[in-house]
Amino acid sequence: MKKFILSIVIIAFFICPSVCLSSYLIKLKNGSTFITNHYWKEGRQIKFYCRGGVVGISRNLIRKIEETDLVYKENVVFPEKKPEAAPGKAKHEIDAKTEETPASGATVKKDDLFIKEFNVLKQRFENIESTPTPELYEFSKDLTNFRDKIHKSRLGHVYVNQIFEIHAMGDEIEAAIKRRGQ
Repeated sequence: MKKFILSIVIIAFFICPSVCLSSYLIKLKNGSTFITNHYWKEGRQIKFYCRGGVVGISRNLIRKIEETDLVYKENVVFPEKKPEAAPGKAKHEIDAKTEETPASGATVKKDDLFIKEFNVLKQRFENIESTPTPELYEFSKDLTNFRDKIHKSRLGHVYVNQIFEIHAMGDEIEAAIKRRGQ
């Protein structure tokens, strides 16, 4: 009888692999998403495995957790070795094409499309005091769209500093609109 039950369980795992290989999509209220193969409740937090570690997020920041067909893969990333300085070149000449984001440690190319678009938004932000109010509303939408584009590309961890600056710019735009009484 035990062998019969064991064989049924094994057959069930082969027929429906999602039973043993299920993944969960954790959606946050700010639009971020995480994929994990296991999560649990601990106090006021939901904890889950992500990128070789355990992440804990407050329950009130989570919009929804749902089972998904997306596969959770643990990627191991080895840091790239930076080129050595040649005897007549300064270090800043070698790093001119890349910059390291301190929050994530990831290397981003300066000619990256997201960085270019971010720099254009920063230039627009410098003139917000002289910008008409309707254009401020439009600029605020552009900032939100840019932030959403980064999140949808699943590269938010690489552009953490830029996302923080976007939020700060949005707060300043909101304050500028309030100062104008609109």
